Amino acid sequence: MDFSILLDENKCKGCTNCMRKCPTQAIRIKNEKAVIDTNKCIYCGECIKACPYNAYTPYNVNRSEITKTKYSIAIPSTAIYGQFPIGTKICNIQNSIKKLGFDYVYDESYAAELASKVINRKVNSEKEIKPLISTNCPAIVRLIKIRYLSLLDNLVTVESPMEIAARLAKYNVHNEFDIPLEDIIVYYISPCPAEMLTITNPIGAKKSSIDYVIPLNSIYGDLFREISKSENICNNEPSIEGIKWAISGGQCETSKLNSSISVFGIENIINILEEIENGKLNDIDYVELSVCTEGCVGGTFNVENPFLAKRNINYIIKTNSEGMKSNLETSKFEELFDRNFFDIEIINDDFNKDNLSLAEAIEKMEHIEAISSILPGLDCGSCGSPTCRAYAEDVYNGFANLDGCILLKANKKN
Repeated sequence: MDFSILLDENKCKGCTNCMRKCPTQAIRIKNEKAVIDTNKCIYCGECIKACPYNAYTPYNVNRSEITKTKYSIAIPSTAIYGQFPIGTKICNIQNSIKKLGFDYVYDESYAAELASKVINRKVNSEKEIKPLISTNCPAIVRLIKIRYLSLLDNLVTVESPMEIAARLAKYNVHNEFDIPLEDIIVYYISPCPAEMLTITNPIGAKKSSIDYVIPLNSIYGDLFREISKSENICNNEPSIEGIKWAISGGQCETSKLNSSISVFGIENIINILEEIENGKLNDIDYVELSVCTEGCVGGTFNVENPFLAKRNINYIIKTNSEGMKSNLETSKFEELFDRNFFDIEIINDDFNKDNLSLAEAIEKMEHIEAISSILPGLDCGSCGSPTCRAYAEDVYNGFANLDGCILLKANKKN
């Protein structure tokens, strides 16, 4: 799998809704069908939400393959706990996952708590670069790589809880059950298309410890049916601090930082990134960003309304605040920290592969501006590009010609 979002051309009507919502202008309408430029796509899922014809669907794992692996581990996103009716026991959810054919369920919330500790340490030790930016949302990291290269150094070098959990889960199963690492397969149950791509196209230098990603909505019905039959015995004890990562602001709260903000929603995030780029937020230590509404509980592959899911998560936190606590020994955490177990090295993918000199880049920009000046500037989308400026770039790159602008054609006839 090298792409997490699939387009069914038979369902696509070329309506331009997805094209207009795409934050990186990765979508064009060609021959009345949407076309995605995978080099620009950040897998945020905005196209899935915008399409009225359900033409976009996630790549899915063949679940029959689960039982064929020698030993399978399922790691559910912390957001999963907000997807069930209020009062549903976490352990019942874990057991319903296990009944789908998995051998072991490992709770991501524990890894999220560890990530919070690392973030606290890294933010407090950083004296030069402010603010540091969260790396938990891979769509945000890809957005920065494409549109805000100057902010790459602001990304905090902490692996996502998803990856930390996968490494710990493999380690635990290997040691507890004496199963060779090569015989262990890790499945991540995800609310997010961006997370699906991290296994084949990681945002960091290391190979992912996750083998397959399963969209949560593809198994939700089966999970819901199994909930009432499941025992209230946890496979892996959750962490209340870690569960807070499911909702916007959770990272900031659990990392116990002096000056931080949390922002969700792609338009809000773009505004914040531009302010950081302009040096307006250097009095803030940490910025937590999530593409989805209210954080991961608003992920594209979730089923519950994000505001209700947030309420469900807060109910779990409130009613279990004394019962779920980290069991990691301080000495073990220090050992892992010293081994750089939690670190991520962000790859600069160099999406600008033209490798133009400054003079060539200026010349290119001047050509695009010249083309753009001819266009009406209405951003009507009839040409199949999201804006007149984007259309000018398409014309310059040879992907389109000026005859595609219906207003120019109409003016010529007059």
